[in-house]
Amino acid sequence: KGVVHGEARGEARGEARGEARGKAEMLLRLLRRRFHTLPEVIEARVRAATSDQLDDWSEKFVDAHTLADIFGPDISH
Repeated sequence: KGVVHGEARGEARGEARGEARGKAEMLLRLLRRRFHTLPEVIEARVRAATSDQLDDWSEKFVDAHTLADIFGPDISH
């Protein structure tokens, strides 16, 4: 029973990571389309973000005119 429970937890974590990776890649595609070349720090932040953070940035993207509108005024960290 413990093995099955552990496998289920592992599968759930893997699915969550896969979902976040998919969201990150889609957000990066949208950002590149609007802003063209992205700073490496932005790409790294997006790839390392949680699913919730990616959702937040994706919502901000809709109305954003600059990267700072999405990631805040200090986008270098």
